[in-house]
Amino acid sequence: KVTWSLVKKSSKWSIAIIGAISTIMGVVGISLIELLPKNTGCLFRLLVLAILFVVLAVFAAIVTYRRSKNGVHLIINGMDVDIVVDDLFGIKGVKVIPFDDFFDIKVDDKVISKNSLNGIFVERYADRDALKRTIEEEQLSLLKPFKARNGRTCYPLGTIKEYEGFALLAFTHMDEMYRACLHRGQYEECLLNMWDELDRMYAGRRVALPLLGSGITRFDSGKPSEDDLLRCMLCTLRASKHHFKEGVVVVLTKKTAERMRLYEVNSYTEAWNNRIGEKDGL
Repeated sequence: KVTWSLVKKSSKWSIAIIGAISTIMGVVGISLIELLPKNTGCLFRLLVLAILFVVLAVFAAIVTYRRSKNGVHLIINGMDVDIVVDDLFGIKGVKVIPFDDFFDIKVDDKVISKNSLNGIFVERYADRDALKRTIEEEQLSLLKPFKARNGRTCYPLGTIKEYEGFALLAFTHMDEMYRACLHRGQYEECLLNMWDELDRMYAGRRVALPLLGSGITRFDSGKPSEDDLLRCMLCTLRASKHHFKEGVVVVLTKKTAERMRLYEVNSYTEAWNNRIGEKDGL
């Protein structure tokens, strides 16, 4: 998908390459005019320059797209942040798994879908009895749970419970129809709470997490694009001021990555460095 951002980026690269070629030719005493057939007019020379510009811009766009297709590397708060296309469960470090705010573990395609990241974790990577004990036990947290109307313990969004190297995250509310729901303002608040909680428990390990909100979560005013979700995750990480020594990795599925414009991610940090859009969320 061609976007204005990609056009601008590739155009800048094209201009820079033409400028570099012109400078090198000037140093060795050769001009572009000497390379063209003799007796060519001004319009012909302009046409050649325009064609060269377009060819280089297309080449730069292709290189930019292909380089970002499988991932992007950033530096945020002085630490390495990678966006990669991979299997979250195969990444080393503390792996964040989203749950609802009751930490339900019933995988029945009603409360939890078997094909969701949540369902896969519960069925393939957890011992149900041990997981249930972990959820029921009181763990240190910066956030305080409370009793809901149904008498169950409800956890503020962003709360994390640690289970055998996994960080179980209270990420969404569950409505009466067992649908995972979230307000956009709650999403940003949840992320900020999550970074605080991860800073409390990560113990020098790498932090790996999925693109939160890209699954079946329903947002009150329409679902944000995957690009907006990633931008908000990175923006709240920067705003949190936390530094995870071994870095952070956001893991995308192949299908999700194909729908995204990962070549634009580096522009986020450029904008932040220029103090543009620092407070922008979704």
